[in-house]
Amino acid sequence: MMKVRYAKPEDYGQILIIDEGIDFRDFQRWTDNKQVMFIYENEDFCGWLQFGFLFEKIPFINRFYIMEEFRGLGNGTLTLLIWERQMMERMYDTFMLSTAVTNTKAQEFYEKHGYQKVGQLTLPDHEHEEEIFYYKHKPLF
Repeated sequence: MMKVRYAKPEDYGQILIIDEGIDFRDFQRWTDNKQVMFIYENEDFCGWLQFGFLFEKIPFINRFYIMEEFRGLGNGTLTLLIWERQMMERMYDTFMLSTAVTNTKAQEFYEKHGYQKVGQLTLPDHEHEEEIFYYKHKPLF
């Protein structure tokens, strides 16, 4: 059975298993603002979703990762739907995210869930790391 909960600062060690580059101060700020969701399958940690706000107005998924052994079980789909629902409860009807151009599985996943490509970006200091941006609108009423 899948469970999703907001992360707490004391969960920091768990996230380092997936991404050693996350700074504790950032993680604490995200958890204080309820911007990190932890995903569990039964009692096993299986992934996380971290979001912020683009232009302080549009919920934007910055990080979304399901561990390999838990993919294909519906955890990503259910987490995405829960996140969208929570954003709609906060009165947001537009969602955005990005993924690497090379991550075709993620692109298929987001497109399957109604996200549309709206642009692509290559940062000057990351010349081989192009990002595709996705957008989704769900009317509140």
